[in-house]
Order: sequence, then C-alpha cells, then structure tokens
Amino acid sequence: MINLHAMYQRAIYLLAVTSLIASCQESKEERKNYELVASGEFIKLPVDETTPNVSMGLTTYEHYLLNVNMRNNSLQLYDLEESQLIKKIKFEMEGPDGVGDILGVYFHNLDSIFLFSQVLPQIVLTDTSGKVKQVIKYTQPDGYATAFVHNSYYLSPPLLIDGKLRVKTHLPGNYLNMTEEKLSQAAIGLEIDLKTAKVNPLNVKYPAGYLESGLKFFETSIVFAKEQITYSITGSHNLYQADDAGNMREISVKSNLMDETMPSLSTAPERNEIITYMLGGARYESLLYDTYRQVYYRIGYPEAQVTSEQDLRALREAPGPFVIQVFDKTLKLISEKRFEAGKYLTSNLFITKEGLYLSINHMDNPVNEEDTMQFEKIALEEL
Repeated sequence: MINLHAMYQRAIYLLAVTSLIASCQESKEERKNYELVASGEFIKLPVDETTPNVSMGLTTYEHYLLNVNMRNNSLQLYDLEESQLIKKIKFEMEGPDGVGDILGVYFHNLDSIFLFSQVLPQIVLTDTSGKVKQVIKYTQPDGYATAFVHNSYYLSPPLLIDGKLRVKTHLPGNYLNMTEEKLSQAAIGLEIDLKTAKVNPLNVKYPAGYLESGLKFFETSIVFAKEQITYSITGSHNLYQADDAGNMREISVKSNLMDETMPSLSTAPERNEIITYMLGGARYESLLYDTYRQVYYRIGYPEAQVTSEQDLRALREAPGPFVIQVFDKTLKLISEKRFEAGKYLTSNLFITKEGLYLSINHMDNPVNEEDTMQFEKIALEEL
C-alpha cells in the first residue's frame, strides 16, 4: 500500500531542502564583491599632426573605434584589435556634400554612421566611405532644442529602434531661469522617425523635486534601451529608470565616496560662483552600460579644493579626483572606486569585450605622449 502521508512528508522535506539551497546560493550571490582594478594593459593609437591626443569624442562598434576631430570636421576609424588607424574620413561643412559642423556621432554599424550638428536640426547618414547617403531634416518640437549628441561628456548614445532614433535633447534658454515646475514636466529626449522626419518628445521626464533644494545644473546622461531608459542627472545621487509609458522608478544609490550633500547655486549667482560650481562642485557625469558584463558605470566627481583662479584653470584642462561606481543590471551598487587626479581622463573612455578603457593622456601624467592616444584597461574583478 502506498503511504501517502510519508510521501507528503518527503515532498515537504525536499521542498524545504531545495528552498534552503536556493536561499544559500542567493545569499552567496549577494555576498559577491567586485573591484575595479587598473590592469596595466594598454592600447596605443597613433594620431597625426592635425589630431590631438585628447579626443573630442570617442564611440565604438564591435572592435572599431571612431574618433571625432572637430578641428577639421573629420573622423578617424581605428581597429582596436590591431591598434591601427584604418581610415581618415573628412567632411565638408558647406556645399552640396556639406554636413555642417560635427558635434557628435552615433556609430550604429560600419554601414550606418549618423552625424549630428550642434545647431542644425538635421541628421546626416554616412558610412566609412564618408559619402553622404541621406540627410534627415527635422523640426524640433516647441520648447526643445535639437538632438544633442556628444561623445565626450554626459554620454548619451542614441539608439535606433524600428526606424526611429532616440536621442538626448536640451531645454532652450538660460538654465539659471529654470523652475521646478517647468523642469519636472519636460522630456529628457526625443524620438525621430528617420523616414518621415516626425519628432516626438519621449514620455520620460526629469525627476520631480530636483530643484526644490536650490538651483542646480540639470544635465543628464542617458542609457537608451528597447524596454526602458535609464539615466543619471548632475546633482542627484539617485538613478532613474522609466518605460515608454513614462512609468518611472527612482533608485537610491548613495555613494560612500561622494559628498553626501550635492551643491546648489544661489538665486542670483555671479560668474565666479557658477564656474566654481561647474568645475569644482560635487557632481555626476557620464552613465554607461557595459553590454559584455551587463553592468552600468557612473562617473562622479567629489568636491574639488578651489582656492584660486589657478585651481580653476587646472580643472578646465583636466578634472580632479573622480569616482567610478558600478551597478548590476538591477541598478544595485556592487562596487565603487576613487581615482586620484593626474593620470586618467574620464572624457576619453570606451568599452570593449575586454573591459572599460580610460585615457592616460592626462596633462600631468608623465607617460603622456603627443603622438598617441593611450588607454588603460580598468578591469572589473570578482574578489
């Protein structure tokens, strides 16, 4: 005869054991520690006499790197596996093949490279040949600036989904006159239909309450994805994530290495106060997503000691100490590290399958070379 009571007890026991094992495994996962480590592994890329060794913008596709040279409105294409310059791509600013001034680039693939101007409401589609394949002229919605794509600061790489390009935008006008009510109702980005040139603001807004503690710079760094948009904003420790419908969640990710209170400006700031705030105040800058390791990196700057004009001039050339935070795909903070001033440039970085690379062409770094762009791999290692 089958003993149902015994079978029941055994099933309950197995379920309990399975749950305990799963719980232990989950606890073990939660206990994992990670550390950012300067690997001592470098990439060196040659530059010519017309190209500075500190880039005006970098962007990657697979093992290729595009360098934006605003000085002569050109791009340089590098093969990172071979550390070689493959091609120089020069563009005319005016005329039948003119593309305007190049501010930023979206490197979708080798056949689709999108160029963005600082002023012109247009997107130029080209490829590695440099031939202009298409010019998409659009009208930005009322109350918004043109698409803003920059490959050095507050990185926000566009994303092409089903023929529509998602891009970052700005609010026009003087940010010193911004109000909490207006900011909280504004979209952080636009969606541009590349076939019809129709433009719509995204449903994703600036966080409510951001300016309640005082006037702050409200530059964003955005990671666009198909299912959701994740972004960081200059003067907030938090991260923000929203879906296409605009449903937003605010994630508290307080850093142990950043200032507890983020600074704000007075109601009528003078020039020196603004410059000191912008260059020396505690702030967050670029947020990046590493598809290879499925983690986010965020760059933060603790408050710098500014006592003279000389200090400000130095910060204009290169930043002081900075922090890199690492978040898992659920936006849980899993690691952070402080880097002292004088070695790395956070405005020149990129991600490959090997890791995160930071420029070592800091003006105070003794290994800085004028004829090469140099990068060191910063590895994320499990302890």
